[in-house]
Amino acid sequence: MQLSAALFALPRTLIAAEPVASMTGVSDRGDTVELRFDAPEARTARLLIKGDRTGTPAKTVACSYEIEPVQKSGTLDNPVIKIRFTDNQTLTIACDPLSDNCHANSYPTVSGTTFSMLWRIQRADPPSVHAKGLARK
Repeated sequence: MQLSAALFALPRTLIAAEPVASMTGVSDRGDTVELRFDAPEARTARLLIKGDRTGTPAKTVACSYEIEPVQKSGTLDNPVIKIRFTDNQTLTIACDPLSDNCHANSYPTVSGTTFSMLWRIQRADPPSVHAKGLARK
């Protein structure tokens, strides 16, 4: 069974324990944050606060997730993910089916850090034809 192409471009059976899908956002202090999703069967994820702007040590917060039933918007499928943190806070992120842009329903504060409502799906782009040609040399 395939998840929405806007959120995960791989069938569930191909998503390994190593995070294949991830999303990036920004904290209230300007640090990059990443949501790294594990295999759908595990329903676990990690929120990584990089500390790249503030110079603070990177911090990882465990969370779980579930993919909500697809919401139809006209003829398009809008993928929605509900994330639950260990303190029972929840964050629901809906994604645009035509882009990699996503929007959260609130500004959660987790481990003392508040996050932006805007998130972006990170994709592992396949190597270009030029890069493949260089690799053969």
